[in-house]
Amino acid sequence: MEWIGAVIVLTVTTWAGFDIASRFQKRPGHIRQWKNALQMIEAEMVYGQASLWEVCESLSRHLPKPIHLFFQGVVDTDEPVHDFSTLWSAQLKKHWPWNSLGKSEWEILDQFGRTLGQHDLEQQQKQIQLTIHHLDRELHEAIEAGDKYQKMARGMGVLSGLLVIILII
Repeated sequence: MEWIGAVIVLTVTTWAGFDIASRFQKRPGHIRQWKNALQMIEAEMVYGQASLWEVCESLSRHLPKPIHLFFQGVVDTDEPVHDFSTLWSAQLKKHWPWNSLGKSEWEILDQFGRTLGQHDLEQQQKQIQLTIHHLDRELHEAIEAGDKYQKMARGMGVLSGLLVIILII
């Protein structure tokens, strides 16, 4: 019976370590997807003269998971919208657990949502470029952190399981 418990403990801690490592691995890809989304917003608004709703609808069809779910949530909202920034923040909060992004990316995207649709096209384009610049900085940090911590997270999962097993036995 002890051995079955030991195997279960080792499996769970190893799985947890690999899950943490996969978040480090997915984070740069999710940042790239948000950058792509911002570039598409810029193109649709500035060059296509599309409204925010049309842009969100287009993005919900063209972007991969998990980001398309965010824009689909913006489009499919049932409540009347008086302030787009409130809707943006609510959808960001609702869909955030499906991302592998950190608190700094949350703040960048939330701040961007507060400015979206509040300015003329030229100012909006500057806001988009500023947000992309901030996400570039976060992308470089995410790549460095991923290289540094992925193997460590996997190893810590296995080793913490072995430690718990040794302490139990």
